[in-house]
Amino acid sequence: MRRIILLASCFLLSFASSMMLPWGTGEVEPIGKFLNETFPVSTPGAAGSWLVVDAFPGLTFVDPLQMVEIPNEEAYFVAGKRGKIWKFSSDTTTTEKIEILDIESQVYVCDDCGFLELVLHPEFNQPGSPNRGYLYVFYRYTPDENTSGDSYGEAYVRLSRFTIPDGSEMVDPNSEYVLIQQFDRQGWHSGGSMLFDEEGYLYVSLGDEGGTQDQYNSGQQIHRSFFSGILRIDVDMDPSRSHPIRRQPSDPDSHPAGWEPSFTQGYYIPNDNPWQDPDGGILEEFYAIGLRSPHRMAMDRQTGLIWVGDVGQGAREEVTVVGKGE
Repeated sequence: MRRIILLASCFLLSFASSMMLPWGTGEVEPIGKFLNETFPVSTPGAAGSWLVVDAFPGLTFVDPLQMVEIPNEEAYFVAGKRGKIWKFSSDTTTTEKIEILDIESQVYVCDDCGFLELVLHPEFNQPGSPNRGYLYVFYRYTPDENTSGDSYGEAYVRLSRFTIPDGSEMVDPNSEYVLIQQFDRQGWHSGGSMLFDEEGYLYVSLGDEGGTQDQYNSGQQIHRSFFSGILRIDVDMDPSRSHPIRRQPSDPDSHPAGWEPSFTQGYYIPNDNPWQDPDGGILEEFYAIGLRSPHRMAMDRQTGLIWVGDVGQGAREEVTVVGKGE
């Protein structure tokens, strides 16, 4: 009996030490109602008078998820969930739109996934800039012909760059350059929101791979795969402020036959990202961790804080203010 107890004690000590990682949190503190009474119990004042109008009554779109104003041009891009991007004039009386990209054949569409985000490089449409034609997209990619299904289907989450050639309004469909491709076992909680900050770094939000109660144990890890957090990368690959990728993401044991492993390429890691390891022990792209389903995020340009809309499990939804290394 003494030997069994001793062996059990050694195992528990070993297990506990293995869980003492230099990132994440081991115990979550509960939050009281109204954010620990920070928010008022009742609405502070009148709600105001709001009027909703159809800004472009002459246009319709299929599943539009993102609208982007084009710099140096009186026009917009709209991205649709099924894998299309349209362009149209900012004239509210317009009745014309043009389809500038269609990658529907490679987008896996389900309840919670599809073509989720479009952002433009900060130097988009700037004459003489090498980045003038770059736009970045986030979508759920499948190498199979089946491009739609249920939310339990396997696919990849993919961050890609496309190019609009000089003198053209159309995106070159053959210009796709994949920066991040992460195998994903479920379509739930894809995340997929993106933004550029004032320094030109690109931020990408990622969910916890789906399921319930963080069933894939992704919420507090930064050494295995790109899930449950916000990434921060340097797509300009400036060696004065960033360094090359040191570690590739990994895949779970189950993987469809013939599908390529997850990979990253074509960007650098900012030197001031919160978690660094010169030996390549972690994925240094992480800026913050612990998010469940961060469908949308926005940056307060005055403070640099990132506000994230995180879809809740069952009891509540969440708006989170995210800081570096949190």
